[in-house]
Amino acid sequence: MHAVRVAMLAAAGLMVSWSCANRGDAQNSSDFDSVRVLETSRDRDTLEKAAVALASSGDPQSIARLGGFLTRAEFLARLDDLRRPSDKTRHLQRLFMALAEHPNAATERLCLGLASDSIFLSDDDRRIYLLPALAAVKPMSEATVRVFRQANAEGYYNLNVTLLARNGSPKALALFEEMIRDRDVPVSRRVDALHTSIPPNRADPAILDCADRLLKTPLESEVATGVIESVFDYQSRRWFGPSRSAPVPPAWEDAPKTVLQRVLALATQVRGRSLSPELAAAVSETADRVQRILNGYR
Repeated sequence: MHAVRVAMLAAAGLMVSWSCANRGDAQNSSDFDSVRVLETSRDRDTLEKAAVALASSGDPQSIARLGGFLTRAEFLARLDDLRRPSDKTRHLQRLFMALAEHPNAATERLCLGLASDSIFLSDDDRRIYLLPALAAVKPMSEATVRVFRQANAEGYYNLNVTLLARNGSPKALALFEEMIRDRDVPVSRRVDALHTSIPPNRADPAILDCADRLLKTPLESEVATGVIESVFDYQSRRWFGPSRSAPVPPAWEDAPKTVLQRVLALATQVRGRSLSPELAAAVSETADRVQRILNGYR
């Protein structure tokens, strides 16, 4: 009986290995077909579909091949109609959305290569899509930080600050804090950056720690107020007007217990500051709400 059981287990193992190998072969075949499409097709929808398949594959070799195409002027011209401003990045955008949805070391290498490629950057609008795909990779590397610091110097401050906060890893937040402390950037711009970047991530412990660190540094009073109200006093209408794309903060009711405890600790800290009556009331209201939610935990 023991010999029979061993034989059955061995056969099952072979079947699993064969199944995995078949799936791998199927993936390789599919990726090969996608590469062939990128080499030959002139239909933009077909090219997009093949490029998205490679971007989503998770296979380092397939993603590297995709990166090679994106450094070719003739391919970029086949992918999008570069003569029409409204269409010049239409398909490229969806390709990079797929990269951002499937981040890994290979997508980071692809984006880092494109960030210094003169052909890809011959239209600077392409960076609008490259940067989110690069920022989707966690944790952020020092090489990526250099790309974002350079992009800051070239007019991408507003985009970058939201991407860095969303990434939330240590190197990303170190650059984020540097950007908020940068007195060469107008105060109003930094306050707007805080209003945009902190609220949608306010339930991330790393963002709360980031806010804590910022408030312990010598910020201008308006910037410090921007940090506090971004956590405790979200005001979509006043900050963004009737915008449908305004960032939406997560409900405190959905936050983990440890996050709520951090919010209360931060509230205790900021109550010792000189706040306007309106902001002081908002901090107290949020702290009371968070305490009620905590009281409901068992």
